[in-house]
Amino acid sequence: MQEERFEPLKGEDSGAKGKTQRKHRPPLSKDQKLQKFRSSSFSDSLDQSDNNDTGDCPYSTISCVRVTRLVTIPDQVRVERSLRLPEFGPKILFFSGGTAIRDLSSCLKDYTHNSIHLITPFDSGGSSAEIRRAFDMLSVGDLRNRLLALAARDEATARNNPQIVEVFSHRLGMIDRDGATKEFSSILGGHHPLMRAVQMPMRRILQNHLKWFACRMPIDFDLREASIGNLIITGCFLEHDRDIVSVIFMISKFLGVRGFCRPLTAANLHIRTLYDDGTEEVGQHLMNQQHKDTPDDAIPLRKIVQIDLVDHLHSEERQQSQKCHIDIVSSDLVASADLIVFPMGSFFASILVNLLPKGVGRAIVRRQCPKVYIPNTGCDPEMTSYTLAECVQRIISMVQEDCYRHSDRQLETPPVPVSEILNFVVIDTSHCHYSVEIDKDVITNLGVVILDVPLVELEQGESCKVTGSKSPRLDPRKVSEVLISLAS
Repeated sequence: MQEERFEPLKGEDSGAKGKTQRKHRPPLSKDQKLQKFRSSSFSDSLDQSDNNDTGDCPYSTISCVRVTRLVTIPDQVRVERSLRLPEFGPKILFFSGGTAIRDLSSCLKDYTHNSIHLITPFDSGGSSAEIRRAFDMLSVGDLRNRLLALAARDEATARNNPQIVEVFSHRLGMIDRDGATKEFSSILGGHHPLMRAVQMPMRRILQNHLKWFACRMPIDFDLREASIGNLIITGCFLEHDRDIVSVIFMISKFLGVRGFCRPLTAANLHIRTLYDDGTEEVGQHLMNQQHKDTPDDAIPLRKIVQIDLVDHLHSEERQQSQKCHIDIVSSDLVASADLIVFPMGSFFASILVNLLPKGVGRAIVRRQCPKVYIPNTGCDPEMTSYTLAECVQRIISMVQEDCYRHSDRQLETPPVPVSEILNFVVIDTSHCHYSVEIDKDVITNLGVVILDVPLVELEQGESCKVTGSKSPRLDPRKVSEVLISLAS
């Protein structure tokens, strides 16, 4: 049974007159908008801004209403409908980075082919770090990972698709530098078994992208543990005038990607972390990682108090904090979402970093759809000394801060209501282990609804009381069904 209410959206003409209207600054000209976003936007964004009106309501000729409904979680009708017609599935948008939602992304494509993944391009670890050092470019590792998760795995979808996925997933050896170089030469020449499994002409296309990379690879480039997919993307990036949008389009066609994947911003920056003891580190790969090479409790984890963005990974002097903007097309994707999700992942490096570019918070608030936070299960070093309520409050405050930056500061502007920033926190306290304190009353008092629902698949007749332990991992299918049910 569903209960529906229809309310005029803010900003729409509801027939009310005589109310005092807040004064706004004069709108920017198209040239001013183009200049403002050029450094953080991709080629298709700049082309769009030059030809389309970027006013407040891109659908001004359409009457917009907000629909409120009551649903059961999971909503089996919506779930079954999405399974039967995933090509018409909802646009579920994720602000994320890293590998934490790889399994969820792979599972979700069974329910919808329209999921949207805005990826942070600031990764500074692994083979991405070596590529960024050599070519002064944004990180491609998390993009590759998400594209692979969304790739179709059946022969009927794309020619040689399983073999292409294997090539993109392969990593070179991590111990012997000469061995890694020889293996790369074998792949480049098409003699490696992985490449020989790919039929022509796709094999030749992949080889050509790798040749573009190889011909421009610095002599001191370290190929150990390099991802072949990252090298292919880099070669394609260099071949197409450093246009990552064209690269993503082509790779998506190669892999038969079922969804949309895009960097949040074109800015080529690095994450700086400030800890509660006054120390700081530059680089996503260093965030609270000092405990990995030491015995447990030998070096206590530090509390992260702030992150920002800087130009260089290595610098002798303290760098000035840099600002960037959300890419224009990425902002439009937020405006089209049926559900906005802050998913599992490193809390600062994968979630909060998405809120640093200007305009992200404003785009979230302007989109009238359900907004969900799924906190990490198990241990997340970046959540050290935080409660779950403090994590929720951190998301809310960063979005409010971005909206305040866009407001007229000469006028007294009330903070953006929490209901326009975050609506639900999805947890499973019965079956999942959480390393942070879950203070439900505090979260509820913030105005956020807690959905404590089953997110772990147990065997028939099994329960946590029987097994005596809770799972540190969420079941991707259970999570997918909750998200499908919540999508407006």
